[in-house]
Amino acid sequence: MDKTQEDALIDQIAKGVSYSFRTPILRRPSDYGMAYEDVFFPAMDGVMLDGWFIPAEGSNKLVIVNHFIGANRYGYPGHLEPWTGQGGFEVNFVEAYKVLHDAGYNVLAYDLRGHGHSSEGAGSITGVGAIEWRDVIGSVRFAKDKMPGAKIALHSQCMGCNSTFLAMEKHPEEFEDIACMIALQPLSAAPFIERALIDNGVENAVERFNARYSYYSSFRHTDSNAIARADKVTCPTMVVQVKDDMTTKPSDAQGIHDKLPNPDKKLLWIEGTPVRYEGYRYFSQNPGEMIAWYDAHM
Repeated sequence: MDKTQEDALIDQIAKGVSYSFRTPILRRPSDYGMAYEDVFFPAMDGVMLDGWFIPAEGSNKLVIVNHFIGANRYGYPGHLEPWTGQGGFEVNFVEAYKVLHDAGYNVLAYDLRGHGHSSEGAGSITGVGAIEWRDVIGSVRFAKDKMPGAKIALHSQCMGCNSTFLAMEKHPEEFEDIACMIALQPLSAAPFIERALIDNGVENAVERFNARYSYYSSFRHTDSNAIARADKVTCPTMVVQVKDDMTTKPSDAQGIHDKLPNPDKKLLWIEGTPVRYEGYRYFSQNPGEMIAWYDAHM
């Protein structure tokens, strides 16, 4: 690539991670025979968030779901245009909620700000966790009010996972009694930039990316780095990652896992695919390890 082509690629990537986009909520818990409540609650800073509460009768166990960028509480309509560029398949979280529900778990699934039916917090700008951490705290507070004394676990994915890590760093007191977490594909910027730019011969890639990223979002790539905050995650945690993910490198998930301070941790590699979005639908298709992790800790 010449410099003009490099600048165009940097601009495309920086712009792509600077803005949230809404996708439709295509499925509901009732489509799978589950009763549910439409709920809404404020993030820590007052932004209103919409979601579902799926009750499991007689259970005091609750899983809070934090989705990835571009998704919503239902999942991601990757089988429909114009969203087919991430593998061309649907990511349906509701199938996983059904398994959790049948295993005796209440589920709180909600839309992060700027996604689904939730309000926008900074226009359409996303911090990939740098502002969305306020949503995670809002969901935990709502869950504790909804189910006092419940055992709570977090099921946090990509941006939702970065948001969780930042929330734990900024307000650890909010998470002291969290039973455990599944950290599905948290992301650090350095390997992402390496894969997309440095490996393609782009010089001064970090500096050039940061300049363009700040131009669009006012953020820097370090503002939401997962690996830098992994040592703030004190609850038992299973890190899950597509091993050959084309958008990052295995060293990121391995490094995040290694920095987790709680010895009760696990690293689950999803193998046989380079498609990141396969990771997001993994537990909908292979729920056994998810249920085993939550059962062991709740």
